[in-house]
Amino acid sequence: MSQSQSAVASIDLGSKCLKVAVVNLKPGQAPILITINEMSKQKTPSLVAFHSNSWLIGEESLGLLARYPTKVYSHLPILLSKPFDYTQKFLQSLYLSYDITPDKTRDVAVYKTEEDEREFSKLTVEEMVAMILKYAMGLAENQAMSSVKDVVITVPSTWEWLRRGVVDGCRLSWDQCAGFSQ
Repeated sequence: MSQSQSAVASIDLGSKCLKVAVVNLKPGQAPILITINEMSKQKTPSLVAFHSNSWLIGEESLGLLARYPTKVYSHLPILLSKPFDYTQKFLQSLYLSYDITPDKTRDVAVYKTEEDEREFSKLTVEEMVAMILKYAMGLAENQAMSSVKDVVITVPSTWEWLRRGVVDGCRLSWDQCAGFSQ
């Protein structure tokens, strides 16, 4: 793929929402584009929901929040790579009653998303953030109307210690992450 046919995405990953931009070198197109989601908004909620055998991200999951608050998972970027005890106390402080258990191999929380054993019945925060990042890449590719070659993820400077979790989320979503920005 030539340089003029590929694009680079930038994902601003916040605790409550995310923004996606695309740097595209195609002739005849704006070089930098802020993507919009399916609701024509630039900000997309950083939410994941599991309902009726499917998973929803962003605006779709926001629509379920009032009716099914225990099926919509929020504050995920803040909880990346956090120990189980911290996650449990954090969720209790926000009165979020998610069904979580400690992971057997790592000291992180595993979220039980479904009552029975389905494909997405038990997930870690890194896996759910990977779903959000994959969704963001889809927004970028739709806006660029071509494949996205690399991605740069922007996280707040106070999240320096969370970069490892974001890298894990990137590896679950796609092969490489071009870099981080503050």
